[in-house]
Amino acid sequence: MKHDIIPSALIDVSADYKSVPDDAARAIADSILRIGQRQPIEVIATQTDRFQLVFGAKRLAACKLLARDVMVIIREPDEFKDEAETRLVGIAENFYRHSLTALERSVDVADWCTIWRTAHPVKRGRKTKSELSDNLSVNPADAEIIDVSNEFALSFSDAAQRFLNINSREVFRATKIASISADLRERITLHQSLANNQQALLAIAAEPYERASKIIEIILDGKAQTVPDAVAILDGIPPVNEQARWEKISDSFARLKPAEQDAFFKLNEAAILRWFAERRVAN
Repeated sequence: MKHDIIPSALIDVSADYKSVPDDAARAIADSILRIGQRQPIEVIATQTDRFQLVFGAKRLAACKLLARDVMVIIREPDEFKDEAETRLVGIAENFYRHSLTALERSVDVADWCTIWRTAHPVKRGRKTKSELSDNLSVNPADAEIIDVSNEFALSFSDAAQRFLNINSREVFRATKIASISADLRERITLHQSLANNQQALLAIAAEPYERASKIIEIILDGKAQTVPDAVAILDGIPPVNEQARWEKISDSFARLKPAEQDAFFKLNEAAILRWFAERRVAN
């Protein structure tokens, strides 16, 4: 292992890596122009004069934008058992170094699980439909994903599961989200709130490709803010006027028992007295 500065054009990035959003590359490029590259990226020396990226894709993309050399830590090929181990290092680096969007995290978790699964084949046990429903409320066709999710999550210590928020449910959801076609995931990255909304991503993942593509297009065009709204537009369903917050509270209050309503009055006594006082003044 050694530190060096090499031309960014000499570093190759595996097709397995997510493409870097333009905004991220430009933001980091601006930072590098102001304060320089503070942290090196890691690369592997190859048998040619080129290098293979281990981690640091955003910093590399920024340096390529600037057409400048990049500070690197050069690893030797024999430091990694295979390509899978190299990829695991990159995934772990992402997890521990910075916050990921829900989409980025899901893809990384799914990739990590896939690599782990290759080395640790899961022996499936027969599960009844009721057991599957109790577990993750999914259909029996997802049984294999559930088995793999459980085994993969248990491969982490309790502390690691808590710190990384990796459990069977999260792995299952990540696998579902990562099943979204790569070109659709690329478009989703253009909409930060969508890329960070796990439930919206799961809804898109459940749709056929063409339909999912149209839903994403509707949201990117600004015609809808949420997946349900986009689906309504796509299906020609008239929009439903959402209840105001006070209307939702009123509906819930009306269903309370008298004792529960009294408890509500007590908790909100100050606001109720203020309302009565304002009514007296108005009358």
